[in-house]
Amino acid sequence: MAYLIIFCSIALLSLLVVSIANQREERLRSRRIRLHKLKLRVDELESLLLQVSPLVESPDILTQINDEIIDMYKMMIELDSSLPYLESALNSAEARSQQITERQTRPNRIMESDVKIAMAQKHLTEAAKVIRHRQSHNKITLEEMQAFLKELAYQHLMVDVISMVAQGHKATNKSNLFSAQAYYKKARQMLVQSTHSDPRRHEMSRQLVEIIESNRQSISETLMPESQFNPEKQANTAEPMLDDMLADNDDQHR
Repeated sequence: MAYLIIFCSIALLSLLVVSIANQREERLRSRRIRLHKLKLRVDELESLLLQVSPLVESPDILTQINDEIIDMYKMMIELDSSLPYLESALNSAEARSQQITERQTRPNRIMESDVKIAMAQKHLTEAAKVIRHRQSHNKITLEEMQAFLKELAYQHLMVDVISMVAQGHKATNKSNLFSAQAYYKKARQMLVQSTHSDPRRHEMSRQLVEIIESNRQSISETLMPESQFNPEKQANTAEPMLDDMLADNDDQHR
């Protein structure tokens, strides 16, 4: 009887040891899976930050995406502080916050095709999801979320409109005035059909009417900093080139 009790005790102890080992392994496996998912999400956010950066005017939205990256690195460090690259990556993300605040670059919302327009707008939609996620986790207030979403919606519209205006400018620079008018009218139609309340939309629509009626050449740089295709700039570039050509001809005849 005593042997039976000892045998049963050993068996139960073995089962307990195996159970503890299995639980520990399951916790480690769960932690590895969690770390992997966080790493994938951080990679997605890092890519999103790069893609959205030229599409927005306010650095605050970029700061929110970067803050989400910082939060995720901190979560990963809590899960496994033994990974040396995490601390370095966290420091880099925190340093980037200051760079975002001080950035001087202008937006570039001119897309060359419908596919690129759709992709840019998809990135802006993904940025809006990050903003909503941060508000749902009390990282920002409801008022802040609404302001960020309003700005993202405006930039979503601007990707379409500014790309269309740029195509109109290119056509103007090639003296294809019929095509230029079509692009300008399409851009204005997008503005008119939009229900966005931003006053910049109404002012851009007014300036487009002036372009269509040949009373101005381009949108003010306050509304559209992407001025590289503006007709007046192309004309100013062409004039010195013409002067140089005429000067060369004079030299050859002498």
